[in-house]
Amino acid sequence: MTNPKRRTYDPEFNRNAVLLSEDPSRTPSEVAESLGISREILY
Repeated sequence: MTNPKRRTYDPEFNRNAVLLSEDPSRTPSEVAESLGISREILY
């Protein structure tokens, strides 16, 4: 059984995710959906 390859995210994507998640008008679920990732990855 092989493990699926882990996705990696570049530093720019990570910075953008943090900036979006700090916006009080957006929920973590909304931010994650807009980025195409799960909420758990965002956390």
